[in-house]
Amino acid sequence: MLERFYRWLAPLIYLPNINPFVAILKSEVFPWAFLFSLRPDLKLPKPYRYFLLYLLASAAYMIFQGSGLLIPARSFFALLNASLIFFVIIEIKPKEHAWLGKVFDIIFGLNIAIGLLQFLSLFPSWLTPFVQLFLDRFADSPEGWGRGVAALFAEPSYASIGLHYYFAYFMLRHRIDQKALLGISLTVAMALFDIFVIRSATGLVMISIYFISQQRWRDVWRGAIVATALALAVLYLSRRVVELPRSLDILYQVIFDQRYQDFYDFMLLESGHRAIGVISAYNYGIQHWIGAGLGAWPNASISAMEAMGIDAGQIGYFEAFFDSTYDGIRPTSYVAGLMLEAGLIGAILFFRSFWKYLFDKRLFADSHTRPIIFLFLFNALLLGTIGDPIPFIFLGLAIVEVKKLVTSK
Repeated sequence: MLERFYRWLAPLIYLPNINPFVAILKSEVFPWAFLFSLRPDLKLPKPYRYFLLYLLASAAYMIFQGSGLLIPARSFFALLNASLIFFVIIEIKPKEHAWLGKVFDIIFGLNIAIGLLQFLSLFPSWLTPFVQLFLDRFADSPEGWGRGVAALFAEPSYASIGLHYYFAYFMLRHRIDQKALLGISLTVAMALFDIFVIRSATGLVMISIYFISQQRWRDVWRGAIVATALALAVLYLSRRVVELPRSLDILYQVIFDQRYQDFYDFMLLESGHRAIGVISAYNYGIQHWIGAGLGAWPNASISAMEAMGIDAGQIGYFEAFFDSTYDGIRPTSYVAGLMLEAGLIGAILFFRSFWKYLFDKRLFADSHTRPIIFLFLFNALLLGTIGDPIPFIFLGLAIVEVKKLVTSK
């Protein structure tokens, strides 16, 4: 019975934005990963248990201060939902791992197909209301204003993060030679899909990380030169386009409009609340070692952003939506969120839990697993979603694939 339960859940762990209760529960990350992790044989390493105990203590502190139960519980659960599944994946049995691989191929293909249908405005409009019962903000055509499609994700930026892990794992799972014609063709196809179909600025960074990190260390500079040359060529050819994809528009402004001269201010303006939210959270965590308390992010984030000394009117997001005043936002990365709510101590305990997995020499030696490590670090440290399990799932799958290779030798 349990085996069948996990088989049915397997496709959904790759689709965290699918929410069967979207009408009453406005959460963009549904806990499929947590449900998948509830196993009688679940064993957690000691450092991770200490990490969870610290988070529980932080939540208890907030409850004692009178915040109520719900807000600290949601913050704790978001952190748990994202990371717990990693320890399930790395110990998964071969039969279940094979099933995860099969459903992964289907989910990856389905996202690409739906994304193309949305891009071409060919998605059946009569199906749209049905999909919206499970996926909030689903649209059957591009979003416009330089933004593209989201496939089976909540928005293009979510899709961009998810699909790059899909692509990196697809190349790893099928052991496709990245420097052969097929590997180069697939990488170019993913880049074009990213730039012109998803159209997320996040994707431009993600595909750059993937491309550069798959190079050997001594050849990284060559990869950087090739990536830069290709980006300049695409930008030059796109100069006459009326509405550039958002990723190209930002890159165009940086290079041709010379926004590199005020890159910090430009980044704050164009990144919405993301850049200021992440930077201020790190600053707050360094100054407050135990953080503001789990669930205290609404008020703590305002204090953290105000402490940066940057007027809210300089940030496009707050200027447009909150009359040039700061409003509570949750930092858009796992570690930045920890720094705000659980402080430097919480971030240290997190890295203590994952250190031996993140810095496994075998992962860095393999050109297929190395990009997944760098994508994970980028999302965990700078730009992601606190409750999103996808980075942790694919980090775990990469470790399983490395174990398989070692065993087969």
